[in-house]
Amino acid sequence: MINTKKAGIIRFSGVLEIFIWLAGVGVLAENVLLLQQNRTLHQAQDPQITSGAHLEMLAGLALDGRIRPLALPSADSKLLIITFSPSCPACRANQEGWKKLTGTLEQRGVRVLWVSRDTVETTRDYCMTHGIRLPDTLADPPYRTYVQLGLARVPNTMLVTANGTVEKVWAGSLDQSGWKAIYGSFREPEQMVSPTRLEVGARTTECGSEPSQTSVKSCR
Repeated sequence: MINTKKAGIIRFSGVLEIFIWLAGVGVLAENVLLLQQNRTLHQAQDPQITSGAHLEMLAGLALDGRIRPLALPSADSKLLIITFSPSCPACRANQEGWKKLTGTLEQRGVRVLWVSRDTVETTRDYCMTHGIRLPDTLADPPYRTYVQLGLARVPNTMLVTANGTVEKVWAGSLDQSGWKAIYGSFREPEQMVSPTRLEVGARTTECGSEPSQTSVKSCR
């Protein structure tokens, strides 16, 4: 009889421990969800960088862990800056198009800088997976500076000219017209853009990008 009681107590204790563990997991998941929602709300209120802005200072961690400042383009050069987050659906929708764009521009001597909103470890894994050059990437920049410059919302594809002047900004998931406009900023569209390139980024994504929609849907 005593053994039966002990066995019952042990079983009850085991069930209670499982219940407490599940409750703890539920609370943790709820807190994570709330943090994500709060971050989304804050980002939705953050300013968005626009043409005419000046990048006087921007620094981040290179993927070797060292702080690296942004080198602004000289008077006769241009810089393409891509801001992204590996977890952003709109960024993933742009990825194939970004790779084709950067390959084209690098052949013409245009410098390209990838700026990630995430940690060095997460960014490095993403770059390795997608063939992004590690020396051309900054990760986890000071968030206050990022917000002040209007770069907290991603993705952005930005053309920067002399002295850090932002000439043009293409925000969000890019559709056919968006890619055409970017290529046209470097050369006449009919000389730069092929039908294959125009299709890039025009597929339906989690952020709702479609060919008929604008190219300014951002991942918030």
